[in-house]
Amino acid sequence: MKKYIFFIVWLILAAGLAFVAFSSEDSAAILAEVEPRSYAVSFEKNVRIKELYVVPGEQILKGDPLIRVERPDLLIEKENKQNKLTLLKANLNKRELQKENKLYLNDLEYDLKIKQLENKIQEIKASLDQQQRIQEDFKKLDWQKQVTPDSMLLSKLQLLEGEKKLLNREYQLKRKEINSNYALEEANASAEIDLLEKEIQLLETEEMELTQYARVNGTIGSIHVETDQLVPAYTNLLSVYENNPTIIRAFTNEHNEIELESGSVVYIESTNRQYRIKGTVIEVGSRIIQYPERLRTFDQMPSWGREIFIEIPEESKFLNGEKVFVILQP
Repeated sequence: MKKYIFFIVWLILAAGLAFVAFSSEDSAAILAEVEPRSYAVSFEKNVRIKELYVVPGEQILKGDPLIRVERPDLLIEKENKQNKLTLLKANLNKRELQKENKLYLNDLEYDLKIKQLENKIQEIKASLDQQQRIQEDFKKLDWQKQVTPDSMLLSKLQLLEGEKKLLNREYQLKRKEINSNYALEEANASAEIDLLEKEIQLLETEEMELTQYARVNGTIGSIHVETDQLVPAYTNLLSVYENNPTIIRAFTNEHNEIELESGSVVYIESTNRQYRIKGTVIEVGSRIIQYPERLRTFDQMPSWGREIFIEIPEESKFLNGEKVFVILQP
């Protein structure tokens, strides 16, 4: 008899719960949760933990240091590039010295040849001047004999003058050739040096990012690493929760006929105190998923619906994780 009474009571209770649950499907108020906005600190490469500046639960301010790591691959890559840069700069200086030496030798060779030519030219000019003076002396003596300049000397003088011009042109061409050859090498080396310096600068920027600072005022969540631990890429090292929550996560029952879209204004109301503010729907889920247990009306009765994310002002008085009501039709 007791079994039958228990069974009947259970049926009545289940029917009541089912009625309440079904009747709540069309309710304009739904249970929601203040979503803690958080972010995780991780790196794209393997890192070694060098120092932890915080502990779980610690209150932090924006800009506070959180963690410092070391990237073995970054140290090796930076050292290799710096060595290559040093070698390139040394080779560039060496090429510059080689160019200066070639230009100096070209100058010496030119000076030597030009001096030899000028000496010969001066000798011929001296001979021609002497012949000119003799001719003038004959004129003074009123001699009829005419002394004409030596045609051989004049021809030789013209040849030497032409050779001098040719030598000067060859000298300028050789100088231009030396500068052109080394200019191309220097341009290639300089371009490679500029590229390496930019790459090293990027590595130094990455090196600066090995110390992570807090982006917001908040609280340290979980810390998953220890000092000197080698951590694989993309591993979450620690999490930071923002102090002032700005997101409400709600679920509207799959049978709810109320239409919501991004930009819709709703009211958020505390479940345990008289406090209400406006919120704005920023995203409506496109698929039906199961409610989390914390937001179920009855723990043992699973429910399904669409996720709704609502933005609230940063200066709200709600706490991270607090349960609230979202009033869809105020």
